Amino acid sequence: MKLSKATYSGPDSDGDLSFDIEAQIENSTESVVELVKTSLILVNSEGVSVAGSNDDEEDVYIDSNETASVDIRAPWSAKASGFSDGLEGMKAIVDVQLYRREFHNLGEFDLPKDHKTATYVKKGIDIAGLVKIIGATCIREKADDDGDIRISMNIGIRNISDIYFERVTAKFAIFDQEGAEVDRCEEYHSLAPHSGHSLEPGMYGVKAGRLKNCTGKLTIHVYQPVGFHSETVVVTKEDDD
Repeated sequence: MKLSKATYSGPDSDGDLSFDIEAQIENSTESVVELVKTSLILVNSEGVSVAGSNDDEEDVYIDSNETASVDIRAPWSAKASGFSDGLEGMKAIVDVQLYRREFHNLGEFDLPKDHKTATYVKKGIDIAGLVKIIGATCIREKADDDGDIRISMNIGIRNISDIYFERVTAKFAIFDQEGAEVDRCEEYHSLAPHSGHSLEPGMYGVKAGRLKNCTGKLTIHVYQPVGFHSETVVVTKEDDD
């Protein structure tokens, strides 16, 4: 990884600094990288932390042995007063994690016809002996006074490995009988080693008539770490020109 740009401007009338930091990230793995997670620590000339930004995620698509440009998010408010020894010695410490994505389609299923019944995705998936999807249940709630209905999923997921998965995402979509998308939603969560979690994506405000003859579709996206980069660079004053 190379930090191709690391500049600051300000301070403004409130004493805040603004930053423009850009990284060129090389994917040296054999996998396609589809998620990067970045963190930034700004230190003064004595190497003391003054401000930072944590756990910032960006969806990307970086082929093996390819390079992509990613903006490193900076804190909303970094006070110049924290660099009382002088802004000239300021440094940015950037850490980047790379993740590949495993995509799994659990298929289409009927939606509940009313709030008294449920439908199920009985198909389970074992993802490379690491993560198990234990099926899913679709629940439809009773319409409110405005006729709006909430419809949601419960998907059981277990991590049976020693790997920490940064993100496991469940995407739930509804399609009408002609194949047009009616609505979609998603929910994601991290998954620690040897742990389980229930993901519950749901949508609200769908009318009963709109759900007639509709089907649901559920996909699971598992993000696994494949690499990381770290770089430290001096942050310079932005050219006013």
